[in-house]
Amino acid sequence: MKKVAVLLLGSMVLTGCGSDESSDSHASSTYMGEIESVNAHADSMTVNAMALSLSNARIELNGHYVDSTELEPGMQVDVEYDDGIAYEVDIDPEIVGIATLVTESEITVNGQVFEHANIAKDLVGTNSNRVMLFGYIDQTGKWVINAIHKANFLPAEDLYEGKITSIDKASSHFNIGTMKVDYSNAGMDMDHEDLAELKVNAWVEVEGQFSTDFKAYDVDVEDDLDLANAEVEGYVTALNHDKTLMTLNGKTDVVITENTRFEDGIKDELKVGSRVDVDLINNAGQLQASEIEFD
Repeated sequence: MKKVAVLLLGSMVLTGCGSDESSDSHASSTYMGEIESVNAHADSMTVNAMALSLSNARIELNGHYVDSTELEPGMQVDVEYDDGIAYEVDIDPEIVGIATLVTESEITVNGQVFEHANIAKDLVGTNSNRVMLFGYIDQTGKWVINAIHKANFLPAEDLYEGKITSIDKASSHFNIGTMKVDYSNAGMDMDHEDLAELKVNAWVEVEGQFSTDFKAYDVDVEDDLDLANAEVEGYVTALNHDKTLMTLNGKTDVVITENTRFEDGIKDELKVGSRVDVDLINNAGQLQASEIEFD
């Protein structure tokens, strides 16, 4: 995607004040990760063991304003902050839609069934709540859902993301697994370069309305290089034999070079399923790990 929307924990980006990444001249750092706690009385939240004031923060989800009272622990967020003050907070779920069936172990959203570890107790038996799902794709290609939160405060707009498994550009349709996406309306606003990026194995975020199929109003194709200069915490979901290429969270390919440093472990310990913190750089158009720290 043109903006970062992957499930990432503990990411840190240092950007210059007044940089092109943000119109807010105050924000000098960006953190992408999980909300650890929220203090409604102090109007603050804690991420990465940092307490951040929300009194000056603009909070959004896909361009929609969100009040700070809607923030909850477990949500993944992209925060621009400086000196203990958050200026921009973007909530970053993987799926948004109506939960049409909820049990203690499964939830159905946008026609797709997701397993969960009994983390939707307040939703069991309901069929009309708009929800946000946070998670990642594991090594088997299956969604691992880490958090589920109500989102009835949001407009009636659905969201789904994943890897394109087939595409028919003549009819403006593609599939993300069994999810069929009609992007004919979105295509009107996409330039030639954006349309060219729609191809099998491209990771996309789709906004629109789900009925039987998903009618997209907007399609963003992820660019891994958007994560350059970020510290990313995630799960290794693929790793080649000589450990020179790994995939984080089922979507982001990262090159490991002879210059990659390892902390709290050695390269031989790296394996599928490892939870790691990775410092990422853009080296001649290639996303590389400058440092990998084992969690």
